[in-house]
Amino acid sequence: MGYTAELQHPERRQILQTTISVRRRLPNPRSVHRLKDLRPRSKNHVEHVRRLKNRGAELRTSGDLTGAVNHFEWALALNPRCTTCLKDWAEILLSQKNFVEAEKKIRNALELLEGQDSDALFTLGLILSEQGKDDESIAVYKKSVELNGEDAELCYNLGIKLGEQGDTKGELAMYKKTVSIDGNFGGAYINMGTILASSGDLASAEVMFLKAIQCSEEVRTKGMFNLSLLLQQKANNLATSGNLEEAKAAIIEASKLLDDAKPLIDARIALCGSNSEDAMYASQFKPMRVQCHRVLGQVMAGMGDMVSCEQEFRIASEKFPDIPGIWAALSRVLEIQGKMDEAQ
Repeated sequence: MGYTAELQHPERRQILQTTISVRRRLPNPRSVHRLKDLRPRSKNHVEHVRRLKNRGAELRTSGDLTGAVNHFEWALALNPRCTTCLKDWAEILLSQKNFVEAEKKIRNALELLEGQDSDALFTLGLILSEQGKDDESIAVYKKSVELNGEDAELCYNLGIKLGEQGDTKGELAMYKKTVSIDGNFGGAYINMGTILASSGDLASAEVMFLKAIQCSEEVRTKGMFNLSLLLQQKANNLATSGNLEEAKAAIIEASKLLDDAKPLIDARIALCGSNSEDAMYASQFKPMRVQCHRVLGQVMAGMGDMVSCEQEFRIASEKFPDIPGIWAALSRVLEIQGKMDEAQ
């Protein structure tokens, strides 16, 4: 069972699959708009285009995407160089997964903006990524970073794409830059922890997962699952080396993290319905929790505390009676203690 990743690494996302960041951002104040001869014909003309553009933005915010598109189209009929209308329309098409048309609109905007708008480049990077055009997407994100290197989401998405291309060093650099800009960007901590844990640096990975737990609730649960998985691995390593006391502490903490995370998942499912992310968490809780019971029981047995070992496997069998291995383990523990009647 692999660590949960906040990015599209097939080898790392066995618990949960999520997508890159697509939140709407404000236009970048550092973007350079060198437009020439773009003034409409009259003051009334300018005002009419402005009102249509603003009304389209309002309709988009309220969820009326058809009305928003109509207003952007009317505004563009009056002023074909309204880059804000083109960018907003492209983002609507992106949300509707009409990637081909979205790309046309955003490229039109970028042509008018002479390629010097980081916000438009950000959107183009998303569109290209969705179409599997990874090399182009990376090139666009890099150009956007050149224009606005202080955009956390932009750096985060570039990190994802670099990771997909196998550039782990570049990926880590982008995640570090992300959290230097926004210290509460939990997804970047998750991804750094995932990379570090996969490379065997459990101590550094643990720090990253702990930081993720301090971020938003959406990321917090993922951090708890990942940290639990890390502590399970740590407990196994400690037990193998003979350090049973620390192994016991690690697996108890791993168990507590899962138990604390479960009601958060259940509450979100009850409130918002079961989406793919929460459903994936829910499906992984049981096998991970069973494994914690097994490891703790084995550590107790190694310490010679067969009473606590028996108690652990009894609790596991009561919680998860459909897992045959739990009953077999409990039976073996009872046999070791000479409780042959119960072992049957």
